[in-house]
Amino acid sequence: LLCTLVLSIAGCGKKEEPKATTPAPAAQLADKPRVRETNVAGVVAELTECKRKDGVLTVQIRLRNTGTKPIVVYPVTSNNYDAYYVIAEDKKYFVLRDEDKTPLAPPINPSGSIFVSLAPEGTWLWWAKYPAPPAAVKAINYITSLAGPFDAIPISD
Repeated sequence: LLCTLVLSIAGCGKKEEPKATTPAPAAQLADKPRVRETNVAGVVAELTECKRKDGVLTVQIRLRNTGTKPIVVYPVTSNNYDAYYVIAEDKKYFVLRDEDKTPLAPPINPSGSIFVSLAPEGTWLWWAKYPAPPAAVKAINYITSLAGPFDAIPISD
């Protein structure tokens, strides 16, 4: 207790050291393998789920506006659901479709697009269902048209 008091008093009158500056976005993301900068300035993508259940793999990515102004993002244009796919053991897995050939992912508008307006600090969740890779496969690579690949993402069972 005495040491703490002496050190506290000894620190009085000293100038505070300047705080480290915030690293650039790319540097902040480098140590977070599930977070990527996107092709849209001010938007980052975070892979939040990669879960296998009953032969289906569910992948979720949260898009976040890190800026101070609203941003518009088009995750899907021209029905391009196949721009989002899983790679496991050198095999590609594309978005599952139901009996009507509707992708098991967020629905598109009549023009074949998904239009998302992100408020400052706002988020939007992309999700899709894929055929699950074999049980022996413990990690995947996830490819999107919005960001660089998410590599070596563990699958939770």
